[in-house]
Amino acid sequence: MAAAASVLPNRKAFADYIARIFIKYRKMDTADDDEGVDVCVRQSEARGSRELLPYQKLVRDYLTIETPYRGLLVYHGLGSGKTCSAIGVAESLLSEKKVFVMLPASLQTNFRQEIRKCGDPIYMLDNFWEVRVVRSAADKGPARALRIPDEFLRKEGRYFVTIPGREPNFNTLPLDVRLGINRQISALIDERYTFINYNGLNSESVKVLIPEDDPKLSTLFHNSVVLIDEAHNLISRVISGSKIAQRIYDAIYYAKDCKVVMLSGTPVINRPNEIAYFMNLLRGPSERILIPVRELPTWDEPGMTAFFRKLPDVDTVEFNSVKRIIQVVRNPPHFKSVYGTAGARIAVQYDRALDSKTPRDWVDTLRGSFSASFPGGVLASREYVSIEYLECLPTNFQEFVNTFIDGLDVKNALLFQKRIQGLVSYYKGADERMLPKRIDDDKMLEKIEMSDEQFNKYLEMRWTEVQSESKKGGNSLNEDFSYYRVLSRLACNYAVPNDLDALVPDEQPMDENKEADKSAVLAKLKQSPDQFLRPAGLATRSPKMAKVLANILEEGDHNQFVYSNYRKLEGLGVLGAILEANGFQQYKLVKEGGKYMESPEMDPAKLAFAFYTGEENPEEKGIMRLIFNEDFKGLQSEYAEHAQTIRESIAARGAKKMLTILMATSSGAEGINLKNVRRLHIVEPHWNPARHDQVMGRGIRLCSHATRQTLVDGVVTDNIVPIEERTIRISFYLSVFTKAQAASTTAFNVVPIRRADTRAKRYDGSNSDAFLSSDEFLYEVSYEKGKITEGISRLIKQAAVDCEIHRKLHSREQPVLQCMRFDSTVRGEDLAYNPNLKSDDRDETFLRNVIKRSRRLQRIKIKDIVFLVDPDSKDVFDEPAFGDAQRLLKIGTLLPDRIQFFTTLEG
Repeated sequence: MAAAASVLPNRKAFADYIARIFIKYRKMDTADDDEGVDVCVRQSEARGSRELLPYQKLVRDYLTIETPYRGLLVYHGLGSGKTCSAIGVAESLLSEKKVFVMLPASLQTNFRQEIRKCGDPIYMLDNFWEVRVVRSAADKGPARALRIPDEFLRKEGRYFVTIPGREPNFNTLPLDVRLGINRQISALIDERYTFINYNGLNSESVKVLIPEDDPKLSTLFHNSVVLIDEAHNLISRVISGSKIAQRIYDAIYYAKDCKVVMLSGTPVINRPNEIAYFMNLLRGPSERILIPVRELPTWDEPGMTAFFRKLPDVDTVEFNSVKRIIQVVRNPPHFKSVYGTAGARIAVQYDRALDSKTPRDWVDTLRGSFSASFPGGVLASREYVSIEYLECLPTNFQEFVNTFIDGLDVKNALLFQKRIQGLVSYYKGADERMLPKRIDDDKMLEKIEMSDEQFNKYLEMRWTEVQSESKKGGNSLNEDFSYYRVLSRLACNYAVPNDLDALVPDEQPMDENKEADKSAVLAKLKQSPDQFLRPAGLATRSPKMAKVLANILEEGDHNQFVYSNYRKLEGLGVLGAILEANGFQQYKLVKEGGKYMESPEMDPAKLAFAFYTGEENPEEKGIMRLIFNEDFKGLQSEYAEHAQTIRESIAARGAKKMLTILMATSSGAEGINLKNVRRLHIVEPHWNPARHDQVMGRGIRLCSHATRQTLVDGVVTDNIVPIEERTIRISFYLSVFTKAQAASTTAFNVVPIRRADTRAKRYDGSNSDAFLSSDEFLYEVSYEKGKITEGISRLIKQAAVDCEIHRKLHSREQPVLQCMRFDSTVRGEDLAYNPNLKSDDRDETFLRNVIKRSRRLQRIKIKDIVFLVDPDSKDVFDEPAFGDAQRLLKIGTLLPDRIQFFTTLEG
């Protein structure tokens, strides 16, 4: 059976073609007509289904072996199951291609668990299992058909199969069988998937994977599926200059017959051109063959166009008449052109037998027929044939900004969207009712004025920085602020008394965590809590920390999460001391007889805080997180050997909630799932808006506030939290100058510091020049980056292949997404964009050539379904698409007695 034909994404007809192909999935999006339903409880009751959801099936179907589409960014929202979408693609192609999974080492265990959850049923424990004993070579045949490794069969002497349709029996099987099934599942996953931890490679190990010096010659990823989890981390490494990451990136970029799935909820983190690296990797290089014409009596472009159009694998043909060069871009490998009844090229079709030759070999096959078609015509010899590798988007920062960025806005939006057409799947994500409700967001940003003592300390630190700063005059969108203004940023948090400065090294640190041990300073502060750590002293040393303390006390025994960029003295270190000086205690675990338990030294009457950074014991951190979450069932499943002693020690003090505050830095916050967080504190800004979103995401999780476990007499009970209590409040703290401080002319070096630190302040809407503290400066940088990121994100969503399919969900976004589209009269041959960006029309030129015309449309109803009809042309359009977004999606032609609906390629 012949494969279905497909429209390439470089054609204007692509968007409507995709909408018609996948419109069957649109019907699955339903309106929210179940008000009053506790959706978290409903989801919990419905768990257990193994079938991919409609939007996940769309991703899988889009990237089958018979489609010409190379890659897709799975840009799906919180709780949508991005990983399962990627696994669905891999599983559908396992028989055809190798599968690579690229991800940070810390995520590999989770990814393997996801394969067990939404991959082949043979990965899942919850089945009816039978044992098959291997006694002879013939017995191995069925096992090999399942790709169970020979090594596993040799060691086990048996294998395990599932019997569909029968009640699961795993939990009733003997222990050795259950362990054997688990080992088989792990062996199967290892056989079918190759995992590469891209943050665990060194120069030697990457050379083993990719020994070729020229990445274009690497065959590692040829004929494969590459799944890249947390893809922004790989791109960030590439853009930061990592040779290892660049080597991997290039090998994927130039890979042949490769399908690429990139997972990311934040494709732009720090620099706007990061999105170019995403899109280029997904598209792959546009390989344009440059064929010089050595001899041709008459330069006949129409004739040569007709000649190349007859070839089965040619996509586009252009000419450079001055240099007498033919420029050809071929179809994706193994795809032949399909022509309509009028002779126009309308699509491509998969043909496994179609040979995919190298460019020069391909040109060699044309020489004779070219000369026969054009008497006297001779193509240049093969050594003069060259190949251009054209990018989808420019990766060079300045070129990207010049083309697509205008201040804080995105320009040439149409050009951007046209060029990324076919590369993104966007799905809004889970029902927002499954998330805790954010309250008092209008009060989120808390600007705390410095005391005069703190201001003077700040100026001392800032002057040290100003003297050493280079006058680069660079673009803040392209800067890395990791080590920028470290001293004054710390002074925004806490002004260490001058008489304790002798305890701190004089040399300026590269970053806060590289400083010498500040424990001596902290010990001195603790000796005089009234002066340094309690509200009266904090009014002088750190009004910001005084406000953080007041907000923490306001929450009582509710769960709270505190984030700071700094673990040491002026960050979480001093905040921990402040909490201890104001009635809290540090939560501690001790080990007795190899088992963890709560420290008996803790006071049962006091609430406690715990640090969750990169410095604590990983096992203790994991246990503390579960105790903070009151996840006693999770404690049993993840730390079974310690669960009983911990429960007993908690019960011994009356089981009252004690650990209510978790304090983390970036090294501790990544990937952590918290429950029932009612207050989230961000102590100081980060220059990267994605970091703020990541921190907020620790406390805002799907159904994270739906239930709470209680431990009574050793029995764990799940209790449903009332919906009105499923709330979270976020506080974001900035140290700012008073009006008098900002205008001062007498403070220490304030005039040159003010001259250096006056810049436009846009985050509050004033857009006027102001003297900014380091807190405000970084928040302003984050705001500016965030505005551009929002603009790019919006364009990505509007260009998504499934934008029209999920239009009901998109209608909830503000402002409402307007899916990219071309007019309803485009032909299959019409190009959406030029292979070469430099030759592509900018928006001003494109719009100048657009001709607007009016249509008279009528609504008709057939079998209770409403359609739109053009009475003049008899074109029939999809009414919902027009009603939501004024989109004319042509779906058929009105005949005298019926509607003749299009096949997917017509229209």
